[in-house]
Amino acid sequence: QNSMVLSAAIFITLFGLIIYLHFVKVDQESLLVIGSLGIQVTSSYASGRESTTFIEMGQVKDVVINEAIFMQKVIYYLCILLQDPGDPQGVSEVVPLFQVS
Repeated sequence: QNSMVLSAAIFITLFGLIIYLHFVKVDQESLLVIGSLGIQVTSSYASGRESTTFIEMGQVKDVVINEAIFMQKVIYYLCILLQDPGDPQGVSEVVPLFQVS
């Protein structure tokens, strides 16, 4: 009975570690900007999986550096402001870059 519980605990721990490495643990983030096409954001995970997002340059309104207060620190991060299709002066979405680093 005890060995069965121990085996199940080990199996659940290994399964959780694999899920963590595949979906959560970001190893590297990169940004590729091509002025006439757009911006490509790539995140490489510890398991080797890559996640890529492409933002067309026609959707980009501006690139800004935001600041946030977290606990007792001020954190600066890079963001892309996307244009609202209905309102050319408005912003539809704020996309933060380099979320892990």
